[in-house]
Amino acid sequence: DGTNCGKTPIAPDLYEDDRIYGGKEAVPGSWPWHTGVFTNEVFSKHICSGALISDRHVVTAAHCLLRKTAKMLLVLLGAYERTNVEAGAMSLKVAEICFHKEYKAPHTNDIAILTLKEAVNFTKTIGPVCLPKDMHELPENTDAYVTGWGRYKAGSDDLSPRLKQLRTRMMSHKTCNDDYDAGLPESVLCTGHDYGSSCKGDSGGPLVWNSGTAWYLEGVVSGGPVECAKPDDPLLFTKVSHQIDTFILPYIQAENETQKHSVCKIL
Repeated sequence: DGTNCGKTPIAPDLYEDDRIYGGKEAVPGSWPWHTGVFTNEVFSKHICSGALISDRHVVTAAHCLLRKTAKMLLVLLGAYERTNVEAGAMSLKVAEICFHKEYKAPHTNDIAILTLKEAVNFTKTIGPVCLPKDMHELPENTDAYVTGWGRYKAGSDDLSPRLKQLRTRMMSHKTCNDDYDAGLPESVLCTGHDYGSSCKGDSGGPLVWNSGTAWYLEGVVSGGPVECAKPDDPLLFTKVSHQIDTFILPYIQAENETQKHSVCKIL
């Protein structure tokens, strides 16, 4: 409802310089719901990003979690540097993965929820983003921001060491479908970006919109490998407002395993 979520105690810098390749570095701590999802190995490997939506739950993309189990994962919260748990950041184990039962590659229901092993205490740099109302639609050309440790040099596979942000704008489903010549489901949200060429952020990362009083999670970065987009290529997201009543709330509010299994594959 925007009262205890979507707040940025450290304000993000929303001024855009159109010349920055793949967005620009964020102000440290200014996107407190942005999380990193890592494999829990000796040298943990960054696989995706996600968004904190409560003190126990992180939303990410389903395609990130193919062939993964909960005990293989760690979630990094409150982080600015991808490879360093700095002061104010923490890494937590995952108790359970709720993988959308109706996920179909590449873009149908590309969403999953991670339940953390322990509840998170919110701080200045760790806090949840708000969820939109079910089926809420934003008008075309509305500005929204995507955050991630996406590629930051043309032709390079290197992920950015520091969190980046990119301003994009809502695109109509029809325009996006025409661009892709593909039958994209209505549950896919597209944004355009003419603010300089963009490299896609991490899969699973949040696309957020500011209502004037709070930030809302509108999209989850969808689709296959991180690749650099031409300026006129739409970026594709799972539309979160289409997942509220059918997936997110049924899982978070589930009182037993049967209810969970009605919407999830539990991994």
